[in-house]
Amino acid sequence: MKRVIRSYSAELLLVVLILVAGIWSAQLSPYFLDINNLMNSAAFFVVFGLMAFGLFPVVAQGEIDISLASTLAVASVLFAKLSVAGVPVLLALPIVLAVTAALGAINGLLVAYAGLPSLAVTLGTLGAYRGVAYLLAGDAGVTGLSEDYTILGQSWVGVVPSTVVLFLVFALILGIVMETTRFGRYSYAIGANPAASRTAAAPVRQTRVLAYALAGVGAGLAGFVWVNQYQSARGDNADGAILFVLTAVVLGGVSIKGGSGRALGVLLSTILLATIQTGMKLANVPGTSQTLIVGLLLIAAIGGPTLVQLIRNAVKRARPVAASRG
Repeated sequence: MKRVIRSYSAELLLVVLILVAGIWSAQLSPYFLDINNLMNSAAFFVVFGLMAFGLFPVVAQGEIDISLASTLAVASVLFAKLSVAGVPVLLALPIVLAVTAALGAINGLLVAYAGLPSLAVTLGTLGAYRGVAYLLAGDAGVTGLSEDYTILGQSWVGVVPSTVVLFLVFALILGIVMETTRFGRYSYAIGANPAASRTAAAPVRQTRVLAYALAGVGAGLAGFVWVNQYQSARGDNADGAILFVLTAVVLGGVSIKGGSGRALGVLLSTILLATIQTGMKLANVPGTSQTLIVGLLLIAAIGGPTLVQLIRNAVKRARPVAASRG
Protein backbone atom coordinates (compact mmCIF):
# COMPACT_ATOMS: atom_id res chain seq x y z
CA MET A 1 0.00 0.00 0.00
CA LYS A 2 2.80 2.44 0.89
CA ARG A 3 4.44 1.73 -2.46
CA VAL A 4 1.19 2.47 -4.31
CA ILE A 5 0.65 5.70 -2.36
CA ARG A 6 4.22 6.78 -3.05
CA SER A 7 3.91 5.92 -6.74
CA TYR A 8 0.62 7.76 -7.17
CA SER A 9 1.28 10.60 -4.73
CA ALA A 10 0.91 13.28 -7.41
CA GLU A 11 -2.45 11.89 -8.54
CA LEU A 12 -3.67 11.58 -4.94
CA LEU A 13 -2.71 15.21 -4.33
CA LEU A 14 -4.75 16.20 -7.39
CA VAL A 15 -7.76 14.30 -6.02
CA VAL A 16 -7.47 16.20 -2.74
CA LEU A 17 -7.19 19.51 -4.59
CA ILE A 18 -10.26 18.65 -6.68
CA LEU A 19 -12.26 17.99 -3.50
CA VAL A 20 -11.09 21.28 -1.97
CA ALA A 21 -11.92 23.20 -5.17
CA GLY A 22 -15.32 21.49 -5.31
CA ILE A 23 -16.14 22.42 -1.71
CA TRP A 24 -15.08 26.01 -2.37
CA SER A 25 -17.22 26.21 -5.53
CA ALA A 26 -20.22 24.67 -3.74
CA GLN A 27 -19.97 27.36 -1.07
CA LEU A 28 -19.95 30.07 -3.74
CA SER A 29 -23.15 28.83 -5.36
CA PRO A 30 -25.82 26.27 -4.36
CA TYR A 31 -26.19 25.41 -8.05
CA PHE A 32 -22.64 24.12 -8.44
CA LEU A 33 -23.47 20.58 -7.26
CA ASP A 34 -26.53 20.33 -9.49
CA ILE A 35 -25.88 17.37 -11.82
CA ASN A 36 -26.96 19.26 -14.93
CA ASN A 37 -24.69 22.18 -14.06
CA LEU A 38 -21.76 19.84 -13.46
CA MET A 39 -22.28 18.00 -16.75
CA ASN A 40 -22.72 21.21 -18.76
CA SER A 41 -19.53 22.57 -17.21
CA ALA A 42 -17.72 19.32 -18.06
CA ALA A 43 -18.92 19.57 -21.66
CA PHE A 44 -17.50 23.09 -21.93
CA PHE A 45 -14.00 21.88 -21.01
CA VAL A 46 -14.01 18.87 -23.37
CA VAL A 47 -12.34 20.95 -26.10
CA PHE A 48 -9.41 21.75 -23.80
CA GLY A 49 -9.20 18.19 -22.50
CA LEU A 50 -8.95 16.69 -25.99
CA MET A 51 -6.08 19.01 -26.87
CA ALA A 52 -4.37 18.28 -23.53
CA PHE A 53 -4.38 14.53 -24.18
CA GLY A 54 -3.16 15.12 -27.71
CA LEU A 55 -0.29 17.17 -26.29
CA PHE A 56 0.55 14.56 -23.64
CA PRO A 57 2.81 12.30 -25.81
CA VAL A 58 4.63 15.33 -27.23
CA VAL A 59 5.52 16.69 -23.79
CA ALA A 60 6.43 13.18 -22.57
CA GLN A 61 9.09 13.25 -25.30
CA GLY A 62 10.46 16.53 -23.99
CA GLU A 63 8.98 18.62 -26.80
CA ILE A 64 6.18 21.20 -27.05
CA ASP A 65 3.40 22.15 -29.45
CA ILE A 66 1.78 25.55 -28.95
CA SER A 67 0.02 25.49 -32.34
CA LEU A 68 -2.83 23.17 -31.27
CA ALA A 69 -5.43 25.91 -30.84
CA SER A 70 -4.69 27.10 -34.38
CA THR A 71 -5.02 23.52 -35.64
CA LEU A 72 -8.39 23.37 -33.89
CA ALA A 73 -9.44 26.52 -35.72
CA VAL A 74 -8.52 24.97 -39.07
CA ALA A 75 -10.45 21.82 -38.14
CA SER A 76 -13.58 23.67 -37.01
CA VAL A 77 -13.67 25.80 -40.16
CA LEU A 78 -13.14 22.75 -42.38
CA PHE A 79 -15.97 20.90 -40.64
CA ALA A 80 -18.25 23.90 -41.09
CA LYS A 81 -17.33 24.33 -44.76
CA LEU A 82 -17.91 20.62 -45.47
CA SER A 83 -21.25 20.79 -43.69
CA VAL A 84 -22.39 23.74 -45.79
CA ALA A 85 -21.20 21.87 -48.90
CA GLY A 86 -23.45 18.95 -47.99
CA VAL A 87 -20.73 16.42 -47.17
CA PRO A 88 -21.99 13.78 -44.67
CA VAL A 89 -20.39 14.06 -41.24
CA LEU A 90 -19.15 10.45 -41.31
CA LEU A 91 -17.14 11.29 -44.44
CA ALA A 92 -16.02 14.70 -43.19
CA LEU A 93 -14.65 13.35 -39.90
CA PRO A 94 -11.85 11.17 -41.35
CA ILE A 95 -11.04 13.85 -43.95
CA VAL A 96 -10.56 16.60 -41.37
CA LEU A 97 -8.71 14.34 -38.92
CA ALA A 98 -6.33 13.37 -41.73
CA VAL A 99 -5.72 17.06 -42.43
CA THR A 100 -5.06 17.93 -38.77
CA ALA A 101 -2.82 14.86 -38.38
CA ALA A 102 -0.87 16.11 -41.40
CA LEU A 103 -0.58 19.59 -39.83
CA GLY A 104 0.79 17.97 -36.68
CA ALA A 105 3.14 15.78 -38.72
CA ILE A 106 4.56 18.90 -40.41
CA ASN A 107 5.56 20.14 -36.96
CA GLY A 108 7.07 16.75 -36.21
CA LEU A 109 9.04 16.62 -39.44
CA LEU A 110 10.52 20.06 -38.83
CA VAL A 111 11.48 19.10 -35.27
CA ALA A 112 12.65 15.51 -35.85
CA TYR A 113 14.26 15.68 -39.28
CA ALA A 114 15.23 19.33 -39.67
CA GLY A 115 16.44 19.52 -36.06
CA LEU A 116 14.60 22.77 -35.35
CA PRO A 117 13.52 23.72 -31.79
CA SER A 118 9.92 22.67 -31.17
CA LEU A 119 9.02 25.97 -29.50
CA ALA A 120 10.19 27.98 -32.52
CA VAL A 121 8.56 25.61 -35.01
CA THR A 122 5.15 25.55 -33.33
CA LEU A 123 5.25 29.29 -32.67
CA GLY A 124 5.59 29.73 -36.40
CA THR A 125 2.85 27.24 -37.27
CA LEU A 126 0.63 28.78 -34.59
CA GLY A 127 0.53 31.88 -36.76
CA ALA A 128 0.53 30.05 -40.09
CA TYR A 129 -2.31 27.65 -39.23
CA ARG A 130 -4.33 30.48 -37.70
CA GLY A 131 -3.89 32.40 -40.95
CA VAL A 132 -5.15 29.39 -42.91
CA ALA A 133 -8.22 29.25 -40.66
CA TYR A 134 -8.96 32.94 -41.28
CA LEU A 135 -8.54 32.51 -45.04
CA LEU A 136 -10.94 29.56 -45.10
CA ALA A 137 -13.54 31.13 -42.81
CA GLY A 138 -13.54 34.66 -44.17
CA ASP A 139 -14.44 37.69 -42.10
CA ALA A 140 -17.92 36.49 -41.15
CA GLY A 141 -17.05 32.90 -40.29
CA VAL A 142 -19.17 29.92 -41.30
CA THR A 143 -22.74 29.29 -40.08
CA GLY A 144 -25.74 27.27 -41.17
CA LEU A 145 -24.36 23.84 -40.28
CA SER A 146 -26.52 20.79 -40.94
CA GLU A 147 -28.07 18.88 -38.05
CA ASP A 148 -25.75 15.87 -38.29
CA TYR A 149 -22.79 18.20 -37.51
CA THR A 150 -24.40 19.50 -34.31
CA ILE A 151 -26.26 16.50 -32.90
CA LEU A 152 -23.30 15.29 -30.82
CA GLY A 153 -23.23 18.55 -28.88
CA GLN A 154 -26.93 18.25 -28.05
CA SER A 155 -27.14 14.55 -27.20
CA TRP A 156 -26.57 12.78 -23.90
CA VAL A 157 -25.64 9.26 -22.84
CA GLY A 158 -27.80 8.92 -19.75
CA VAL A 159 -26.88 11.92 -17.61
CA VAL A 160 -23.54 12.48 -19.36
CA PRO A 161 -23.13 14.68 -22.48
CA SER A 162 -21.98 12.72 -25.53
CA THR A 163 -18.98 15.03 -25.93
CA VAL A 164 -17.79 14.09 -22.43
CA VAL A 165 -18.06 10.40 -23.38
CA LEU A 166 -15.98 11.12 -26.50
CA PHE A 167 -13.32 12.82 -24.36
CA LEU A 168 -13.18 9.93 -21.88
CA VAL A 169 -12.82 7.39 -24.71
CA PHE A 170 -9.98 9.41 -26.28
CA ALA A 171 -8.29 9.79 -22.88
CA LEU A 172 -8.58 6.04 -22.26
CA ILE A 173 -7.11 5.22 -25.67
CA LEU A 174 -4.16 7.60 -25.16
CA GLY A 175 -3.59 6.19 -21.69
CA ILE A 176 -3.49 2.62 -23.01
CA VAL A 177 -1.22 3.65 -25.89
CA MET A 178 1.25 5.36 -23.59
CA GLU A 179 1.32 2.54 -21.03
CA THR A 180 1.23 -0.61 -23.17
CA THR A 181 2.64 0.07 -26.64
CA ARG A 182 6.11 0.50 -28.09
CA PHE A 183 5.20 4.05 -29.03
CA GLY A 184 4.54 4.87 -25.38
CA ARG A 185 7.74 3.21 -24.16
CA TYR A 186 9.76 4.96 -26.86
CA SER A 187 8.14 8.29 -25.97
CA TYR A 188 9.19 8.07 -22.32
CA ALA A 189 12.66 6.82 -23.26
CA ILE A 190 13.17 9.65 -25.75
CA GLY A 191 12.03 12.20 -23.20
CA ALA A 192 14.38 10.80 -20.56
CA ASN A 193 17.44 10.49 -22.82
CA PRO A 194 17.24 11.04 -26.59
CA ALA A 195 20.90 10.17 -27.17
CA ALA A 196 20.60 6.85 -25.35
CA SER A 197 17.42 6.08 -27.28
CA ARG A 198 19.26 6.58 -30.56
CA THR A 199 22.08 4.35 -29.35
CA ALA A 200 19.51 1.68 -28.50
CA ALA A 201 18.20 1.89 -32.08
CA ALA A 202 14.85 3.38 -31.06
CA PRO A 203 13.05 5.09 -33.97
CA VAL A 204 13.38 8.56 -32.43
CA ARG A 205 12.44 10.60 -35.49
CA GLN A 206 9.44 8.48 -36.46
CA THR A 207 8.18 8.43 -32.87
CA ARG A 208 8.36 12.21 -32.64
CA VAL A 209 6.49 12.69 -35.92
CA LEU A 210 3.80 10.25 -34.75
CA ALA A 211 3.44 12.13 -31.46
CA TYR A 212 2.86 15.41 -33.27
CA ALA A 213 0.39 13.71 -35.63
CA LEU A 214 -1.55 12.39 -32.61
CA ALA A 215 -1.58 15.93 -31.18
CA GLY A 216 -3.09 17.05 -34.49
CA VAL A 217 -5.77 14.36 -34.21
CA GLY A 218 -6.61 15.57 -30.69
CA ALA A 219 -6.96 19.13 -31.97
CA GLY A 220 -9.08 17.86 -34.88
CA LEU A 221 -11.47 16.09 -32.51
CA ALA A 222 -11.59 19.27 -30.42
CA GLY A 223 -12.56 21.17 -33.58
CA PHE A 224 -15.34 18.66 -34.22
CA VAL A 225 -16.66 19.14 -30.67
CA TRP A 226 -16.40 22.92 -31.14
CA VAL A 227 -18.73 23.01 -34.14
CA ASN A 228 -21.11 20.60 -32.39
CA GLN A 229 -21.33 22.87 -29.37
CA TYR A 230 -21.33 26.30 -31.02
CA GLN A 231 -22.84 25.41 -34.45
CA SER A 232 -20.49 27.80 -36.23
CA ALA A 233 -16.80 28.31 -36.92
CA ARG A 234 -14.47 31.30 -37.12
CA GLY A 235 -10.77 31.79 -37.66
CA ASP A 236 -10.28 32.89 -34.05
CA ASN A 237 -11.82 29.77 -32.47
CA ALA A 238 -10.05 28.71 -29.24
CA ASP A 239 -7.55 31.58 -29.48
CA GLY A 240 -5.54 31.61 -26.24
CA ALA A 241 -6.58 28.08 -25.21
CA ILE A 242 -3.02 26.74 -25.19
CA LEU A 243 -2.37 28.14 -21.69
CA PHE A 244 -5.08 25.93 -20.18
CA VAL A 245 -3.99 22.95 -22.30
CA LEU A 246 -0.31 23.12 -21.38
CA THR A 247 -1.16 23.73 -17.71
CA ALA A 248 -3.39 20.64 -17.67
CA VAL A 249 -0.55 18.49 -19.02
CA VAL A 250 2.24 19.79 -16.76
CA LEU A 251 0.05 20.09 -13.65
CA GLY A 252 -0.92 16.47 -14.26
CA GLY A 253 2.64 15.38 -13.58
CA VAL A 254 4.02 15.19 -17.11
CA SER A 255 7.52 16.59 -16.84
CA ILE A 256 8.14 19.53 -19.18
CA LYS A 257 11.60 18.01 -19.69
CA GLY A 258 10.06 14.71 -20.79
CA GLY A 259 10.39 11.14 -19.61
CA SER A 260 7.54 10.89 -17.11
CA GLY A 261 3.81 11.38 -16.61
CA ARG A 262 0.56 9.43 -16.67
CA ALA A 263 -2.74 9.84 -18.47
CA LEU A 264 -4.54 9.66 -15.12
CA GLY A 265 -2.69 12.75 -13.94
CA VAL A 266 -3.66 14.67 -17.08
CA LEU A 267 -7.30 13.68 -16.58
CA LEU A 268 -7.30 14.73 -12.92
CA SER A 269 -5.55 18.04 -13.62
CA THR A 270 -8.10 18.81 -16.35
CA ILE A 271 -10.90 18.17 -13.85
CA LEU A 272 -9.13 20.33 -11.27
CA LEU A 273 -8.67 23.26 -13.65
CA ALA A 274 -12.28 22.95 -14.81
CA THR A 275 -13.48 22.96 -11.18
CA ILE A 276 -11.35 25.99 -10.31
CA GLN A 277 -12.45 27.97 -13.36
CA THR A 278 -16.11 27.09 -12.77
CA GLY A 279 -15.76 28.28 -9.18
CA MET A 280 -14.15 31.52 -10.30
CA LYS A 281 -16.98 32.11 -12.77
CA LEU A 282 -19.53 31.57 -9.99
CA ALA A 283 -17.57 34.10 -7.92
CA ASN A 284 -17.64 36.55 -10.86
CA VAL A 285 -13.85 36.60 -11.07
CA PRO A 286 -12.85 38.56 -14.24
CA GLY A 287 -11.51 36.57 -17.17
CA THR A 288 -8.14 38.32 -16.95
CA SER A 289 -7.76 37.24 -13.32
CA GLN A 290 -8.69 33.68 -14.27
CA THR A 291 -5.94 33.71 -16.88
CA LEU A 292 -3.51 35.03 -14.26
CA ILE A 293 -4.35 32.20 -11.88
CA VAL A 294 -3.99 29.52 -14.57
CA GLY A 295 -0.64 31.05 -15.55
CA LEU A 296 0.55 30.96 -11.94
CA LEU A 297 -0.50 27.31 -11.71
CA LEU A 298 1.59 26.56 -14.80
CA ILE A 299 4.64 28.28 -13.29
CA ALA A 300 4.11 26.38 -10.03
CA ALA A 301 3.76 23.08 -11.89
CA ILE A 302 7.00 23.68 -13.81
CA GLY A 303 9.03 25.13 -10.95
CA GLY A 304 7.57 23.08 -8.08
CA PRO A 305 9.55 19.85 -8.65
CA THR A 306 12.80 21.80 -9.06
CA LEU A 307 12.13 23.72 -5.84
CA VAL A 308 11.37 20.50 -3.94
CA GLN A 309 14.62 18.94 -5.21
CA LEU A 310 16.62 22.00 -4.17
CA ILE A 311 15.12 21.84 -0.68
CA ARG A 312 15.92 18.12 -0.42
CA ASN A 313 19.50 18.71 -1.51
CA ALA A 314 19.87 21.54 1.01
CA VAL A 315 18.54 19.30 3.80
CA LYS A 316 20.96 16.50 2.83
CA ARG A 317 23.89 18.91 2.87
CA ALA A 318 22.82 20.33 6.23
CA ARG A 319 22.61 16.94 7.98
CA PRO A 320 26.35 16.10 7.86
CA VAL A 321 27.18 19.60 9.08
CA ALA A 322 24.80 19.26 12.01
CA ALA A 323 26.12 15.79 12.81
CA SER A 324 29.76 16.99 12.81
CA ARG A 325 28.93 19.84 15.15
CA GLY A 326 27.14 17.48 17.48
